[in-house]
Amino acid sequence: MKHRRSDPFHIKPAPAPDRRQFLVAGLTAPVLLALPTLTGCADRGPRLALLAGLTGPASDLGVAGRDGAVLAIEDAAARTGATLLEFDDGQQPEQIAALAQRIANSDVTAVIGPMTSSIARVWIPEAERLGLVTVSPTVTSHDFAGQDDGFFRVCATTREYARRSAEFAVQTRRWQRFAIVRDDSNAPYTRSWAEHFVARAREMGATVPDIIVYHRTQGPNRDPAQAAQAAPSQRPEVLVIVANAADTAVMAQTTHARPDPPALLASEWAATDQLIVGGGRSVEGLMVTQFLDRNSRAPAYLTFAQRFVLRYGRDPGFVETAAYDATRVVLQALDAQRHREPLKATLLRLRRFDGLQNPIEFDDFGDCSRPLVVTEVRNGRYVVVG
Repeated sequence: MKHRRSDPFHIKPAPAPDRRQFLVAGLTAPVLLALPTLTGCADRGPRLALLAGLTGPASDLGVAGRDGAVLAIEDAAARTGATLLEFDDGQQPEQIAALAQRIANSDVTAVIGPMTSSIARVWIPEAERLGLVTVSPTVTSHDFAGQDDGFFRVCATTREYARRSAEFAVQTRRWQRFAIVRDDSNAPYTRSWAEHFVARAREMGATVPDIIVYHRTQGPNRDPAQAAQAAPSQRPEVLVIVANAADTAVMAQTTHARPDPPALLASEWAATDQLIVGGGRSVEGLMVTQFLDRNSRAPAYLTFAQRFVLRYGRDPGFVETAAYDATRVVLQALDAQRHREPLKATLLRLRRFDGLQNPIEFDDFGDCSRPLVVTEVRNGRYVVVG
């Protein structure tokens, strides 16, 4: 039967599950989050898979994305009867082929994720082989743009983020000398972001010497603090950090301890609460471009933020918001899907979906461009400055 449309925001929230039940799920077995269906409805609702690093070096993204997706499923449960299967990729690209097969064997309608570009690089061809449609909340590498595949994303690409960051730094703040440190353990993302930043900054006459590279998980250069210590030799006005939140916090602390430290600018990968908690006073003044405006007065976002705080006891960040948007895109598409119409065709036919803060509109290749804001950490919060 087809469920009637209703306002998902007026559904009474389900009790919060014990966080441990999610985190014990490794690469060998998914966790099923079962939610109630309409009384008297005999057919089973759609099964969605969440692909995220719930453990490992990107777990702050994975757990945050899981929480946003779970809330979206709960908010639409009475209308859709949807369930969510959670798969932990552990930020281990070498495990993706086997994990993709397990997801395909689980009879899912679509996949929410992955959360990082290094996983997406190996996931996308596997998903294509298995016919899995994927909607990612946070994979931004421009490497995946313009491809005719089943990969969709609700975020802009590294080109937009990096160019906006460079333009604000050079044109608004009048900075001219930059040093860049990047973590190549997520190279499809960090290389793309850094290359676009360098190209745009140099177009505007700024000086950017050779990029300082470390690799968090392999090789001799694994220490982000040592990478940051190499930056002062370039005499920068600004240290640009393209890394996860934990490493960015470490590099901010290392830089803050020096006399006359440079200003700090980070990529959107770092813009989670972990950066502020881990960095403390050393990240005050750090700038980062992101799509989330925490001061947004959009009614849907305000309702979501209130629901999220009641559900999880903390404010949502950009990952939670993006994951909620990605999950709602899939649910809205399934609600409008025609008989025998492939889900990819439905997404491309509809193209435009409701986002919490602004619309999500896909192009012919499942990419989208969304408004970005420049934020600065002030008193432990991300404040919009541009």
